[in-house]
Amino acid sequence: MGVPLGFDGRVSDPERQLLHFAEQHHGLYRTRDAYRFGLSYHQVRQRAARGLAERLGGGVHRIVGVAPTRRQELLAAVWRTDGVASHRSAAELHGLLEPGDHDPEVTIPPTGGHEVTGVIVHRSRDLERSHVDEVDGIAVTGVARTLVDLGAVVTRRRLEEAVYRARHLGVVDLDGLRQEYDLLSARGRNGCGPIGELLADQHVSMAPTESRLELELFHLLRRAGLPLPVRQHPVQVLGRSFVLDFAYPDVRLFLEGDGFGVHGTRSSFEGDRDRQNLLVVAGWRPLRFTWRQVRRSPQVVVGQVRAGLAGVQA
Repeated sequence: MGVPLGFDGRVSDPERQLLHFAEQHHGLYRTRDAYRFGLSYHQVRQRAARGLAERLGGGVHRIVGVAPTRRQELLAAVWRTDGVASHRSAAELHGLLEPGDHDPEVTIPPTGGHEVTGVIVHRSRDLERSHVDEVDGIAVTGVARTLVDLGAVVTRRRLEEAVYRARHLGVVDLDGLRQEYDLLSARGRNGCGPIGELLADQHVSMAPTESRLELELFHLLRRAGLPLPVRQHPVQVLGRSFVLDFAYPDVRLFLEGDGFGVHGTRSSFEGDRDRQNLLVVAGWRPLRFTWRQVRRSPQVVVGQVRAGLAGVQA
């Protein structure tokens, strides 16, 4: 950021400290931070009067010249409400959802704070210190708590994608998520239902799928009412070990998403064909589907899987 942003050349030591603090907090500081570094009430007001800082409300100021960002907006919301980032905002901070165009979401105690324009405020009686983490200088609900909360504001599919990402990143496991759900639902907490339903459909030993394509395929099979396959099924063929994305072991049928990102080099392409040939020799039947097929021709995909399960040609 550098000294020129938010200062006019007459930089005192307290102001330098305040600038350094703002650099660590997305260009923001609070009135109480300025006092802590030694600025007076008059100096704080003069900074805004001289056009060096913009008052955002709730004792929060932004250094003039610092570009607004999504995280800056969220931190300002957290500070203005004395809350913590939660729900979709928390999922985005943890890398579980792609950034959306919704207002910042925060959670506050039931008797705390007040409504703030442009901020979605949730009130909670059960938000404890153990539920709160910090990401990039922003107080945020922990991953497990975030996933429990998330089910109340997103679709089942987006919730499952977030759970998948959390497991893929290694930041949560189903046991830990179940414990968080059990704790909050036992307190009569509203909004826990969606994550509870999702957990009821899964098993602790079930590994997450490896790509968005596979997740879409799984959703398609579920919507069609087909028997759900075993995910990440291990097999051994002629002394070699493989893991099948989706498998129906009873009929030796396996399904895989065919994405270029997975097979984008000659060596991986040839290795994949060698693997499939060995599986076919061992009696397994493959069905491979691309993203375009799953998204644009879902009935064709469903028909082929149904035929494969019946043991006849589609």
